[in-house]
Parts: sequence; structure tokens; C-alpha cells
Amino acid sequence: MAGRRRAVGNPQTVTNLRAGRGPSGFDVRQRFVASFVYELPFGAGKRWASSGPIRYVLGGWSVTGITTLSTGRPFSLTLNTGVNNGAPSWPNRIGPGTLSNPDRAHWFKDSDFVAPAPNTYGNVARGVLYGPGQVNLDVSFVKNNRFRERYNLQFRFETFNLTNTPFFGFPNTAIGGPTVGQITTTNTDNRDLQFALKFEF
Repeated sequence: MAGRRRAVGNPQTVTNLRAGRGPSGFDVRQRFVASFVYELPFGAGKRWASSGPIRYVLGGWSVTGITTLSTGRPFSLTLNTGVNNGAPSWPNRIGPGTLSNPDRAHWFKDSDFVAPAPNTYGNVARGVLYGPGQVNLDVSFVKNNRFRERYNLQFRFETFNLTNTPFFGFPNTAIGGPTVGQITTTNTDNRDLQFALKFEF
């Protein structure tokens, strides 16, 4: 999962570290995380299905989950063909580089970045653009089957990325390259499902 890497890079040159200032590779501007636990109102001592054999089927269930919403992380621009004889080469920035409706095929406006003159350093800063954000929902369905007071047989059905929402990686940042601005990686797996059985005593 290469998209999980930090993509801000190091300064172009140690002779001018000020030009390499910028946001941290972990700079997430907005992030919201909420968790919940809900015990279903069925079974012994609950509002519904509190008696009879049905209480063993419907009772003991709970639903838990974690919801994560966040904006993306920063990345820096490079040149597909360097101008500094193998030393790091960044472009000149002649426009904002952002798009009002970015998508995986064209995440930023690459025409706003051009190669500087040979053997010079570009004026673009570190981490000037941001990649895609994340929307994720993990949910677990848990059933506890208690007997003889001290024993519990727990069944769990867990889903990770329940909505199967992709969390895309960084775009190709090499200005002048054939795939510049395109996103071809993801940071998380597709929906995962798992079952578990646990005996507690």
C-alpha cells in the first residue's frame, strides 16, 4: 500500500533550508472520529422478547462501530526530468495548482508548475497540495450467550470499511511525466469481513 507513504519529501538543498519549509507529512487539517455501542432491547430483562425461547435467539445482541472522516495529507511536486545533474529538482509554481472538482484522473492542475532553468532550484514550496481525504465505517455485531452466571460464549461478526469506500493515495507528482496528477493507489483494503467465537469464563 504505497499510498500510505509520506509525500512531502526533503528540502531541495541544505544551503537554503528556509525554502524547504512546509507542513508536516502528517498534517491533517480536519479529522472526526466517533465510536458507538448500542445494546439491542431484546432478551431477558429487556423491553421486547424478554421471555420464552425467542429471548435466547434475539437477546444478547449489541452493535458497535467507529466512524472516521478526515481531510487529506500534503504532498510535494517534483520534476519528471531533473535540471540539477542528479540533485533534487522541484518545479517553479506559476499558479495555485488546485482544481475545483479534482478526481482520480486529474487531481491537480499540473500546468501551474513548470521546470526552472537548468542548474537552478524551483520556487515551489514543500507540501503545497493535499491528497484525498478518508471516509470509513467499521461495525461489529456481537452476541453474548451467558449461562451458569460465570460463562459466556460470544459470537462476533465484524466489518471493516463497511461501505467499501476507497481511500485513495497520493497522485503522481512528477511534473512532465505521462501520468502526472493521476491517482493509481489506495491506502486501505476493500471491505473486510470476519467472524470470531470466544469463550469467556
